[in-house]
Amino acid sequence: MERDLSLFTSEHAAQCEVYRQMRSFLLRGDRVCLPPRSHRKPYEEGIDGPIDWKQHEPYTNVLWLAYTYQYMTDNFRGPKKELNTFKRLTKELWLYLNPKADDSVPGFESASDIVRFAVESGWIEEDQLMGGREEAERSILSVLVDDGPNVDGASIADISLRRTPRRSCQRIVQKA
Repeated sequence: MERDLSLFTSEHAAQCEVYRQMRSFLLRGDRVCLPPRSHRKPYEEGIDGPIDWKQHEPYTNVLWLAYTYQYMTDNFRGPKKELNTFKRLTKELWLYLNPKADDSVPGFESASDIVRFAVESGWIEEDQLMGGREEAERSILSVLVDDGPNVDGASIADISLRRTPRRSCQRIVQKA
């Protein structure tokens, strides 16, 4: 990616901003997105040495998921009421997903943090994470269908009551 810096300097497509956010993170290690003019030197020295796109950096997945969330909400063509319901139900998610959030707001460090948040919010059941194909195909968007109480007796209106506030996550290493 460093061979074609136009991915980072271009402003014609929204995804170019995501590439800038990713590269800025590799350079700085924080959520500050450097402007296009700051991405003109290939293989620039970052916090971990010269930029290397082969190295896995979990936060870049968070940036793509934030882009996807924003794209979905910006381009939704259904009833405005449904979009507003979705945004209301995912307001806390977006707070921690938003790469432009204030520095005082903790952010997700990885896609695993987002999955954990979705489980804590009741959007994904733990058995869906470990289940077979049938369970995996159940849509996370199905939480928007309010067809009365679910298995534990809660309806969509009750979901926000089950949410736990987002805290800084410490990485948990499980021994095999």
